[in-house]
Amino acid sequence: MSKVKHKNEIRRNLILRALLDNGELSLTELMKITGITIPVVSAIIASLVKEGLIIEVKNKDNTQAGRPPYLVKLNGKAGFILGIDIGRLYSNFIVMDLEHKILVDVRKKSIPLSNDIGLLDQLEKEIKTVISEGKINWNKLLGIGISIPGMVKGRIGASETYFNFGNKSAKEMLEDRFKKPVHIEHDLQAMALGELWFGGAKNESNALCINFGWGLGVGLILDRKVYYGEDGYAGELGHIQVVPDGELCYCGKKGCLETVSSSRAITKIAQQKIAQGATTKILNDVNKIDQIDSRMIFEAANQGDQFSIEIIEETCKYLGAGIAILINLFNPSLIILGGGISNATPYLIDIIKGNAMKHSLVQLNRNVRFVTTKLGNKAGALGVAMYLARDLFDVAHLNPTAYV
Repeated sequence: MSKVKHKNEIRRNLILRALLDNGELSLTELMKITGITIPVVSAIIASLVKEGLIIEVKNKDNTQAGRPPYLVKLNGKAGFILGIDIGRLYSNFIVMDLEHKILVDVRKKSIPLSNDIGLLDQLEKEIKTVISEGKINWNKLLGIGISIPGMVKGRIGASETYFNFGNKSAKEMLEDRFKKPVHIEHDLQAMALGELWFGGAKNESNALCINFGWGLGVGLILDRKVYYGEDGYAGELGHIQVVPDGELCYCGKKGCLETVSSSRAITKIAQQKIAQGATTKILNDVNKIDQIDSRMIFEAANQGDQFSIEIIEETCKYLGAGIAILINLFNPSLIILGGGISNATPYLIDIIKGNAMKHSLVQLNRNVRFVTTKLGNKAGALGVAMYLARDLFDVAHLNPTAYV
């Protein structure tokens, strides 16, 4: 690539990324954000309009005399991103356009994650079903972001837990299969990205996103950036020991927080107690004890079922103590509670907060706020979709400082 073409590609991506991140912008605003001169911005904008990637918009808020500022934005219809958050029980599929509008929002039971090559066939079938039923043009699908649990190295698109059936990484195998850019992300970081771009952390510098699912983890937002750690595995809150000589965790250690505070934990505890003769209204909704799941327990607790309330109360106490450790370590301004725990009543959320404040230092907790996620189950899928969208307009690999 010639030096001129290289410079133009960098400038083009800088402009597209600015519009993706900020929405409608004037040429002057684009100049300030990108550092590119107005004449060059104007020329590149004209080219992008011709390609159909961006469109002109009227400035409805103009209060200045004379000619109104020239505003442009990305053309949402120019391309779409598929974000998938694959959980151990349920998966969320979201198709988002370049203006961040959600065109498809589907939640369904998860395909079993495994290290069997058949997983690729199952995933391809689900993706094509979602795209077809959502009436999305496959040729305009710009890429696919996928969030999965386990040990995931998002930066290189590899997983040590799933998709291990060849010499290639999960990212490489999926790109070979779909002929589209693919980003693989850890579910904790994906949730944090979703909250950072679309949720409660949008205006926060330091926030912790608690993912209370089948397992338990935390997405860390530090100085407006999602923190990955050296190997990409940061956030395994569920494997802090809280019960010495407690139950054996699947990780091989004893007494992990996840064994007493997770959807898996409360389901197991409820099933054991009912098998021992405990009474609960949950039994009115199932034929067999093994049909009970965490969603039923939260619903029953919210309806005043004392059995369910007591189980979740204990879970909330442990979770609060675990969050206290995080407060002492990271001094956040915001704790976002996501996953199943976000469905708990305010009373139960207060137990989490009370224990977190009780066990953390007052100097570090005096400014922290607790909220439940406003994104519901969408955070992970939105986060990984936005990551991929921004990555499409990345410039780091083009060494912009040498040319712009």
